[in-house]
Parts: sequence; C-alpha cells; structure tokens
Amino acid sequence: MSIFAERLKDLRLQKKLSLIELSQKVNLSRDALEAYEQGKRIPDISQVSKLTDFFKVSLCYLIGKVDNPTEIIDISDEFQGFHINGIQDLSEEEIKKICLMSSDDSLYIEWYLDNTETEEPNYFIED
Repeated sequence: MSIFAERLKDLRLQKKLSLIELSQKVNLSRDALEAYEQGKRIPDISQVSKLTDFFKVSLCYLIGKVDNPTEIIDISDEFQGFHINGIQDLSEEEIKKICLMSSDDSLYIEWYLDNTETEEPNYFIED
C-alpha cells in the first residue's frame, strides 16, 4: 500500500468518518475514495486538493514527502527567472503563494509519475 493510501485512510479514521461520510464532505465518490485508500487508483490534483483542504494537511505530507502534516516543501526557487504576467501588480505574499502553488503542482506531477506505469490504463477516476 502506498504512503498516500495509508495516510488518507489514517486521516479519515482519525476523524471517525466512514467512506460515505468523507465522500459527502469532499464531494468525491465513495468508490473513488475506497480505490485511493486501497492504492488501486491515484487521484488527480484537484481531488487531492479537496482532501488536503478538508484534512488541513499539506500535499507534501499526503504524498509522503514529509512526516509533518503541515510542512510544505518549497521548491519555488526553481521557478526564479520565469515571467509571471502582471507580477508588478502583486504583493510579495501573492507572489509567494503563486510559487508555492507551483511547488505543489510540480511535486504532485513527480509523485504521480513515480506511482504510475505508462503501460497501465488511466488511473484517474472522474467524479
């Protein structure tokens, strides 16, 4: 079982929620959540975002990059030199948020690619 699957199930059980209750709270199907917990399917980034928002944990924690539930790996330095249209109108805090979102997307893609095999069918479940 993957770290993601284990952590998702642990978080659900810590809140004493059934799969049906969690599915209603995060607007994902019960079958999809069950498949994620069993490591049979990998959610897309929007589905992972619903879960991290609900459980108040970082994507880095949920996918096993860190052990602290709120820690975020900031790889935004890798995006230095990229041009963001309208950046002159943004505050430093807004720029940091954009960079952290880019970090999350980048780490999700890396995790997704590490956990899928190219010869397998699409692991995403549409909700």
